[in-house]
Amino acid sequence: MVFSETHRDRSRVIVLQPNRSSSWAQTRLFLFTFAGLTLAIGVFWAVMGVWAVLPFSGLEAGLLTWLMYRVSQSTYERQRIVVSDSQVLIQVGAAFPRRTWRLQREQAPLAVVEGEHPLDAPGPSIFDTRDNIEVGRFLNREDKEKALAALKQAGLFVRSHDRLARASF
Repeated sequence: MVFSETHRDRSRVIVLQPNRSSSWAQTRLFLFTFAGLTLAIGVFWAVMGVWAVLPFSGLEAGLLTWLMYRVSQSTYERQRIVVSDSQVLIQVGAAFPRRTWRLQREQAPLAVVEGEHPLDAPGPSIFDTRDNIEVGRFLNREDKEKALAALKQAGLFVRSHDRLARASF
């Protein structure tokens, strides 16, 4: 999802976050249901004498819980880009910024890297002499195009690169 707004000081704030098919509460409900069913089956077979099933059902429930937690938490990551007259501020994180870049606007063009496959969307990146920050890597094609339009509307200078030039940053 792409959210964009202009503030009174003429700075442009663009927030990028992945689409979420379910909330953490919905994911927990699924996990409790599935893990409960799996463990109930394991306990049933353990009572019937096939005790070797129980560790595997516990392992399955634990692994699924861990994987679903990791996937769900990654959907809460977002990028916040603030383009002002003098600088470009990029913040990456979920609940709070884990990483922050402050780039001088004149020295931070927007690179549009063509996708590796014809169906891939162009991948925007903001770079300067030290850093190359991929913007919206978690977005789908439609949202990447919206993000690219919002970044262009914010007034960032655009440079186009093909996919082979990606390694030269």
